Amino acid sequence: MDVQKLTATEDTGPVRLVDLRDAPARENHLWPVHIVRRAEIEHALGLLAEGEPGADGCREFSVVHPNSVEPGLGLAPGIDVVFGVLLPGEETVPVRHNASSVSMCLSGHGVTDIDESAFATGFRDVWVTPSMSPFVLRNPGDEPFIYLTYSNRPMLRKLEVYFREEKPPVGVQAPAVDTPTGGRVKDLAPGFPIGDSGAWLLPYEHLIDPEFVESRPLLWKWQDVAPHLGLLKSLKTGYTGRPLMCLYNPATGTRNGTTANFFATISNGSANLIGPAHRHSSAAINYILDGSGWSVVDGVRIDWEAGDIMLSAPGWAPHGHARGPEGASILTIQDHPLQIASESLVWQEDLEDGPILSLGKQAGFQTNLSQFLADTE
Repeated sequence: MDVQKLTATEDTGPVRLVDLRDAPARENHLWPVHIVRRAEIEHALGLLAEGEPGADGCREFSVVHPNSVEPGLGLAPGIDVVFGVLLPGEETVPVRHNASSVSMCLSGHGVTDIDESAFATGFRDVWVTPSMSPFVLRNPGDEPFIYLTYSNRPMLRKLEVYFREEKPPVGVQAPAVDTPTGGRVKDLAPGFPIGDSGAWLLPYEHLIDPEFVESRPLLWKWQDVAPHLGLLKSLKTGYTGRPLMCLYNPATGTRNGTTANFFATISNGSANLIGPAHRHSSAAINYILDGSGWSVVDGVRIDWEAGDIMLSAPGWAPHGHARGPEGASILTIQDHPLQIASESLVWQEDLEDGPILSLGKQAGFQTNLSQFLADTE
């Protein structure tokens, strides 16, 4: 018996139950590698610059994978990639939404107002917009301000929980809680340890008043980041890691993220560096900043160069990357922190006989970085 269709009641409507005892295991259907070329992106940006902006003041387009379907279009199942341009003097309508995002200025100059912060951004500066933080993009300069933004909006749309509000109220705060101690409402209802396994029981007040870590807007100026990337150029083929550094947000703690959903890394690979093939359940998107090279993703070779953007690692697909004769710098976005928080991040560094580890739950892998550090002394 595969499916039982029970008699519908007037209250519940049709009911569908699936008998799992003999149901075949479903295989994952990985999206294929997908690349969008620089020329296509520049052509689309040129079209955006024509005519008037949208009602929200934006001139943006989303890069959508051919396999992506509504709800939640994206370049990866849970990640959208948006290119935008603001002409001199333009600004967007104030917006807040429950997605968080990572953005990079590709050319020109702009100002991003987030909550009470104002970030002046130039070439390759990166900033983070936290969830539910009102933000405005402005171009006070005399040339187009072009930017690239990644967010977790597709995942929220798939869950049917995406919230967006234009011109949000300013300074909205939760009402003060009147407790005998003047403290938080959860102080009135302590939890109870259950048994000796470490389990607890918590009242409702804890669910609506959880401990929180402040998630603030952050800015990484390229002029401050670039000097730290020199070490990466000394790493050659044979290094068992990747030549990159993470734009780290301390609010993400041990998830090592740029936001709670994504990490953003900047790699600076040397000429002809060939990295090891590996795989992980987190999806990865590469935007090529400089140079050229090629990748093999699930057996398919893709050549790339500066200005291209690519879904370089559909979740769990074997993949590896190689730099060309001039090396390459790459901005990579992965939903690594989200999967660590969900205890779903599995990773295999050695495809031949290496272990498959649950990163964030188990100790991670070793690299041979010390060998290369010794060679540079």
